[in-house]
Amino acid sequence: MPISHKDLWIKIKRESKGKSSRDEVRLLEDYLSDWPEYKGPYQELRKKLERRAAELRKVDRVLASHSASDDPFSVRKRGLAEVALVGLPNVGKTSVLTALTGTHAEVADYPYTTLTPNVGMFSLGGVEFEIVDLPPFPEGALDEVHYAAGLKEACLNAALLCIVVNLEGDFELQLDTLRGALSDMGADRPAVLVGTHVDAGASAEIERLRVLAAGAPVFGFPLGEGEERAVAEALCGLIGRIIVDARDPVSKEEPLAYAVPEGACVLDLAGLIHKDLAKKARRARVWGPSSSFDGQEVGLDHVLSPGDTVEILTR
Repeated sequence: MPISHKDLWIKIKRESKGKSSRDEVRLLEDYLSDWPEYKGPYQELRKKLERRAAELRKVDRVLASHSASDDPFSVRKRGLAEVALVGLPNVGKTSVLTALTGTHAEVADYPYTTLTPNVGMFSLGGVEFEIVDLPPFPEGALDEVHYAAGLKEACLNAALLCIVVNLEGDFELQLDTLRGALSDMGADRPAVLVGTHVDAGASAEIERLRVLAAGAPVFGFPLGEGEERAVAEALCGLIGRIIVDARDPVSKEEPLAYAVPEGACVLDLAGLIHKDLAKKARRARVWGPSSSFDGQEVGLDHVLSPGDTVEILTR
């Protein structure tokens, strides 16, 4: 009696465990060269293995393009902090990266599309975070994937995590699995949580995710209009910064967002904008939570609050 397609898939996964990408490709090619002619689920499994082999060949090409000292998991740090997108296979991490950064990365409806990091910059005015979309954590042991060492390195190097779960699945189990794996590798980091596949009926799932988040910021994806700022504010809060807006008192153009340390004053903001502005600044006008009334004139030592809009005056 022929082996069932489910048992065959389990057998292939077991034999693939711990193999390098090149060795796994050879294993898959051996199976595909002698594939049974049965139709239905056997041919669906064949397509899955063919896609997997193609993905692994792509990884080999990426790795071959790097020197031995140029690790694809070692990302040059830019912006205020590096944020690692982590999640189980096929939860929508790459879609989150694309939405936040505009980076065009491959998105597909099958697992393990991302096998090396994709990187983009999330910008809100003068506020920038580097977003690194990492290959997925396996649902089982970490050593089941050949990139386990690189995944651990990237998580340890990141200042912040963005934990992504699919609200259409068992997101409590997903979250437990990820937290356990991150804890085992010593990568307990400040995090925001993103629940993907949000629709009009997902409010209960989002509320449940907030409970599970234990105080961490939670967002549903796709994001609503204007929620990019809320994401930026949440990330800034995790590194001890607040977002304020600076407006040119002469041009009156739209204010530009800046991230200043908590407790920063007007002079700190002026120095962040330009060192010459800090030298020339004399006073400021402030609209927002730290002012007693809109347009209040304040000194350079005035302490700013999140959401303030500031005009720095040089005379």
